[in-house]
Amino acid sequence: MATRLTWSSATGILVRLDRGVTRVSSWIPSDAFMELNPLPVGFLGSVLVMLGSFQANSPFTSKIPGSWYIGVPTSPHPGNLLVELGANTLVYLGLFLTGLAWVRLVAGVRRGEAVGRPWLLFWLWVLPLMVAGPLFSRDVYSYAAQGQMVSQGISPYKGGPSLLGTSPFLPTVDPLWGSARAPYGPLFLIADGLLVTVSGHSPLLSVLLLRLVALLSVVAIGFFVRRIATIMRVNRDLAFVLSAANPVLLYTFASAGHNDALMTALMMAGIYLFLKDRRFLGIVVVALAASVKVPAIVAIGFMGYNWTRSSTVIDRMRGLLIALMITAATFVLLGYASHFGLGWISALSTPGSVLSFEDPIDAVGFALGSLLKVAGLPAGPSLVVGGLRIIGDLIVLVVGAFAVLGSTGRTMLRLAGVTLIVTVVLGPVIWPWYLGWGIVLLSLGAGELVSDFLIALTLSALPIDLLGLPTVLAWFGYLVLVVIVWRFRDHLAREFKEAWSRALLSLDELLPAWITGRLPAVLRVER
Repeated sequence: MATRLTWSSATGILVRLDRGVTRVSSWIPSDAFMELNPLPVGFLGSVLVMLGSFQANSPFTSKIPGSWYIGVPTSPHPGNLLVELGANTLVYLGLFLTGLAWVRLVAGVRRGEAVGRPWLLFWLWVLPLMVAGPLFSRDVYSYAAQGQMVSQGISPYKGGPSLLGTSPFLPTVDPLWGSARAPYGPLFLIADGLLVTVSGHSPLLSVLLLRLVALLSVVAIGFFVRRIATIMRVNRDLAFVLSAANPVLLYTFASAGHNDALMTALMMAGIYLFLKDRRFLGIVVVALAASVKVPAIVAIGFMGYNWTRSSTVIDRMRGLLIALMITAATFVLLGYASHFGLGWISALSTPGSVLSFEDPIDAVGFALGSLLKVAGLPAGPSLVVGGLRIIGDLIVLVVGAFAVLGSTGRTMLRLAGVTLIVTVVLGPVIWPWYLGWGIVLLSLGAGELVSDFLIALTLSALPIDLLGLPTVLAWFGYLVLVVIVWRFRDHLAREFKEAWSRALLSLDELLPAWITGRLPAVLRVER
């Protein structure tokens, strides 16, 4: 009885939340909303963000001397409260307009509107952001310093930019990462060192080149997304606006210059080649993506398992094994070429050194650990958070394994996108640019469910260390995501059942009978 009452209560809460979301969305007059022209509104939003960021003490971009060409004082500025408030308001208003224009764009494409000049829209929205300094993150300055380390033969896998000693690259590096080892693959370090060398070892020009690579990577993402959408016979305009024109990619990939953009671009290029039946080359290119940042290896798993058209699980596992061997060989060869080896593997835990209250694992672990500490039990927040992170990693591995085993050529990209989102949500830290990995892949399965989910996910990502607003706003976004999952629960249940059944059949074929006979009933195939 208690279980029934608990489930009924949870269901009632979800129903009320669903009604609340519907009521809030109905407040926007649909006719007036659809009359908005997203192209100029989004452009205006980008321009306002750019202008607001020029304010001498703007918290949205670095104001350390030498950080950027425009809007950075040569010495500390005393500031003016009214000017700062007005400039910050411009940034918030610009972000609101960008989000509004993007949602309008998605809604229009879903209604059947064609995006006549998608690349004109993209450039108008992104170029003002590139005039401003790197927004909402200083990671690109760490990249530049790591590139300087590479050019001097110092391994970023042994320590952070502080190893440079006295260097013009250091002042702009976020102190959080000053001593942190680089968790990036050898391909990125090779490219990073090359860019710094080409810049003449200029910190500012290095940052400019790194941002240019990120911008061109987002262009490549849009290019390959449209072509993959054509191959998969899905709406390529919708896929484009959900990916390349997505505010998460515009602000955190292109403007902030994160190397996630390069990783994702290479991943999509490899997937395109794979789908064009150049499968070996496609897997090599995605292995290169994983040599920038390791999350791209998720796509390797799905591609390898679906390499062959054979329905025999042994043949499919052979393809997976070959794909992983290609990836391992790529890591070793690039590690040798960079002279830094595989030290980045042990540095993959670096991002997890941060405690992020937008991350469900960290927030729940910290709260639970604090309660246990108050109760006098020998378990503080750090211990509980560490334990929950291990559990989260195990869940990700299980979800990923079953998703791969349950995938087909038709569903592999969608399941890979879901796996990447689960990896981020159950990972040690959530940054908005991490969500971009899964957003791009899910944009290619853009039905009503997926596009609703990506709208909510994108708007939820904006408060996560992006606006400087309270963490609670991100959690409101999570509630909306739960409501969307609830709305489409029947559809999701069908897809889950299909993938689950395929995964169980694969397990049944892979494992010997004496093992499958001892598995729990939920993991056994009904004969």
